[in-house]
Amino acid sequence: MMHLIDIIGPIYQDLLKSCEQRKIAVNLDVQDLTVKISEPELVNKFFKAEIRRALKNCTKGDKITISEANNSEFVKLSVKNSGRETLTEEEKEKLRSAGYEVRARFGYDTIVSMKIAR
Repeated sequence: MMHLIDIIGPIYQDLLKSCEQRKIAVNLDVQDLTVKISEPELVNKFFKAEIRRALKNCTKGDKITISEANNSEFVKLSVKNSGRETLTEEEKEKLRSAGYEVRARFGYDTIVSMKIAR
């Protein structure tokens, strides 16, 4: 098992560089960076895909937040962006059918989350 910091560290550093150039704010809202991740490949794939989507939707002045929350049963990982574009109904359905939680409404933030067992 890997710790979350081992997965998110390199991803976060790359995101900072991309966002600095584009004047997009980055926020890291993590409860526990030492939480053990049982499926690191799945988490890595999730973060890379959702951060890529967030970067595509954001422009100067927007914000991307990577967050984590956990309890005794699961770890919830999320990527939130304040981009003006929202997900289409087709995109939302595709993400939901893949097991992700999606909250995306026009004029509000877009949040895509995944839960993994502890």
